[in-house]
Amino acid sequence: MKKKFAAIALSAMLAGSMCALTACDFGGTDKAEKQAYVSLDINPAIELIVDKDNNVVSVRGENEDGQVLLYEETGIKGEKIDAAINKITDLAVRYGYLDEDNKVVDTLVTSGDNAFASEILSKVNTSVTATAANLGLTVTTDGEGAYSLLRKMDEVKKQFPNNKAVQNMSVSKFKLALSVSETGEITLDAAVALDDSKLIEMLKEVSPQIEEFATATFVEAKTKALAVYEQATELAGYAVYTQYYLEKMLSHPLTAYYGGVYQMYASAAKGFDVICDVASLAANVSNYPLNEAQINAVVTALGMESADALKNSKGEITVDSIEAYADKLFKNTPASETLEQTKGALTKALAQAESVIKEKVNEMTAEYKPQIETALASARQVTATVESLIPEGIKNAFNTVTSDLKDILNEIDGIIAGEKLDLNVLRDKANRLDEKATEYLNKIKADMSEEEFAEVEARKAAAIAKMSAQKQALDKALDDAATAAKDYLSQLKEARKNAVK
Repeated sequence: MKKKFAAIALSAMLAGSMCALTACDFGGTDKAEKQAYVSLDINPAIELIVDKDNNVVSVRGENEDGQVLLYEETGIKGEKIDAAINKITDLAVRYGYLDEDNKVVDTLVTSGDNAFASEILSKVNTSVTATAANLGLTVTTDGEGAYSLLRKMDEVKKQFPNNKAVQNMSVSKFKLALSVSETGEITLDAAVALDDSKLIEMLKEVSPQIEEFATATFVEAKTKALAVYEQATELAGYAVYTQYYLEKMLSHPLTAYYGGVYQMYASAAKGFDVICDVASLAANVSNYPLNEAQINAVVTALGMESADALKNSKGEITVDSIEAYADKLFKNTPASETLEQTKGALTKALAQAESVIKEKVNEMTAEYKPQIETALASARQVTATVESLIPEGIKNAFNTVTSDLKDILNEIDGIIAGEKLDLNVLRDKANRLDEKATEYLNKIKADMSEEEFAEVEARKAAAIAKMSAQKQALDKALDDAATAAKDYLSQLKEARKNAVK
């Protein structure tokens, strides 16, 4: 079950792709392979993972500009880190990201091995400056961290004043923990408490499943398509466990209710989980367009005459687009008291805008009450159906272990009866349901022989395979979304190429 914290786009994209933290064992620092996490903020923002032999094993554009720069490019993943950075720097100059107005690159490196991190950081900084110099541009590197990153870090420290790991974290550790938390599988405060080696390994495991064309629009389309498909197929799969145990009551007389309990909890968890995934797409404060008053406050804070430079590729002005502009402006401006005053004024203006936007987002998520009500009705229908199948001899045991389900469903009734709908609270209920489902799936695995469990899995696969219409609809939706995203990135890349000619 996903534990959302921030940057919902990526979490939605990765739903179901990475095991929950409590179920994973990446080993201690002494067992972990020596690796390093590298973050480049040009803008574009790009992250890489480097193995013990200095080879780049993962690369990802962290924002739209990063995706544009990397789209359909080779010579980065699989290359030595210095060669990969040479290629990225060359592309950044070629497409006009690095120029006379933007000559500072924020570079952050962290690893479970401090000496290795220092070695990689040296290679990164040398490659950036040398490649730029060969192209006629004097570029410097800075490990302080971008304005937007430091702003987030300050917010997190205020949110967790008693968390020592949060209060003592370095900028590079925060950047790595933030990136891992954005997968949706672990909260940021929990990520900060983990060893760097474990965090890097978690990120490396999930990175191959992130499409290079995973724009925000693609992620939204994919999330919605998967929600429809997964709910249909998973619900059919859960029912297999109930049916199998009912058929095998003679060989499992004391545990014959396991299948029904698992079906009930898993079905309810899935129903609420997919609603949270879809609804959370609307809850991305950073991508919500600002109103005129909020834009004017930002323009005043930055001392600008026009807001045009704050627009993103869609012509909108969002917190993300403002921070992208500010990151570039501030890192290329000499340190001074005036600069710090400007940063403070912008931070205040953004905080005020975000406060208002969060209220708007709450209103938007309230629109999902009908879907939640439908999921409640569905969960109760599944419960009633399974209860009707349970023989009298095991009904008492069954009713005892499913009482938590009914309590949680009643709690969800209370959530939607209120004036405001808090997705985090609903997600917590879904997590509790999922934990119970996992508990009974583990009981099933322990109760069945290997042959029996293999048979159940085969039946489940067969039940899902019969749902060809749903699979065809999913494939078409994903293909259409991928085509649109690729075309979008290609157009942006061509526009940048033409702009620097």
